[in-house]
Amino acid sequence: MDKFNTKDNQPDTSRLEKLFLEEGVFAKFRKNDYLVRQNEKTNQIGFVTSGILRLSHTDANANEWIVGYSFVNDFVCDYPSFIKQVTSTVAIQASTECEVYLLSLNRLNQFWETDMNTQRLGRQIAETMFAEIYQRLLGFYCDTPEQRYQSLMKRCPDLQEKLSLKEIAQFLGITPETLSRIRKKRLYT
Repeated sequence: MDKFNTKDNQPDTSRLEKLFLEEGVFAKFRKNDYLVRQNEKTNQIGFVTSGILRLSHTDANANEWIVGYSFVNDFVCDYPSFIKQVTSTVAIQASTECEVYLLSLNRLNQFWETDMNTQRLGRQIAETMFAEIYQRLLGFYCDTPEQRYQSLMKRCPDLQEKLSLKEIAQFLGITPETLSRIRKKRLYT
């Protein structure tokens, strides 16, 4: 789940986070290291304790599209591919140095089966992920590039210090030049 995309109405994941910290395998990733590559299978989901991971998809024309990020206290994986145990549709790569606790699908499924509360939490997380993806889809169809940028900066004001202009532009679906014009315009208004 990508808490970065929306901060409202998040389910209480503290019990799940505790599981990762107590039973997960600690891993360090250097900048540009991969958690998973596109078209590879993974049996791990991560909980980020430091750094930023980028989720990207490379299309048939070799264009890379940044489709999401996971920040501190986010969970990270290609969830549909992970739960179906098929090859990943995205690459997950460290944008900065990162520390992540990794848990296997088997252990995560055992957790979901613990009791009714964990099953409910799993459903709430899935519903939250759906709502986040739906809002992002609407934003790409309905918002201008400037509105998408403003929304992004409102959610994550210090992102400009952590990621390159090019990377932010890719995530917004615009060119770096367009992003520069938007930023310049905001400085003078």
